[in-house]
Amino acid sequence: MRTKDLIDLAGNPDFISGIYNYCDRWCERCPFSSRCLVYAMEAEETDDLAGRDINNAEFWDKLRSIFEQTKEMIVAWAEEEGIDLNSAVEESEIEKHRQKSKDVRDHELSAGAKAYAILTKEWFDQELVEVQGADDRSTPVPEEPETSEMAYDATQVIRWYQYLIAAKTMRALMASGEDEYEEERPEDLPNTADGSIKVALIAIDRSISAWRMMQLALPDRADSVIPLLLSLERLRLNLETTFPLARDFVRPGFDENPDCAVN
Repeated sequence: MRTKDLIDLAGNPDFISGIYNYCDRWCERCPFSSRCLVYAMEAEETDDLAGRDINNAEFWDKLRSIFEQTKEMIVAWAEEEGIDLNSAVEESEIEKHRQKSKDVRDHELSAGAKAYAILTKEWFDQELVEVQGADDRSTPVPEEPETSEMAYDATQVIRWYQYLIAAKTMRALMASGEDEYEEERPEDLPNTADGSIKVALIAIDRSISAWRMMQLALPDRADSVIPLLLSLERLRLNLETTFPLARDFVRPGFDENPDCAVN
């Protein structure tokens, strides 16, 4: 895609500005994919499934092309903002960023989210005999067809959000440390930390529901699910306590119209 075509695509008024900043990246399940610039760019660059194969030379050619286009746009944006890209970054700023990254990784919220991801992996490794489905995804196989479908759906949700919860939590902590978090702010200045935490909270809500579905589908393993539910609930409460305004964050597109909000 040429740089001009990319700019023209970005100017399409049908796209919801910034909707991709606060989503869960599950494009196949998203009701707003047709109004997302990132999804449109991927569709434009991908003619078939082979284009997604990272071992395909065409993939890397496209990636290199996107990089060159993006470099041009970054230079233009920097000029508009009056930023000198050639100016050296002070060592103190680099060290400050490194320290903050370490603090975020060691934070109790990050630790709780990562612990849940590990517990989830252990549960699937220990509690279920998995087989490869036709779409190359691991799926538990109960005896009854109805419970098999329920377990399959639950697995898809759980696996999708397994690591995303930690990723969004750490992103929020990087955007706004606890000491810098402000409950009072102008309404027209959204807090990106709140947006990331809201996505994490929604992922937790959906994961809790999915684990309950798993209990109903596999009653003989219901007790083994309880620690995971408790882990998620503890994390949910801690996130809501640390970021009390996160649930009220209005995500572009998803939360702007109550009749089609995706929660």
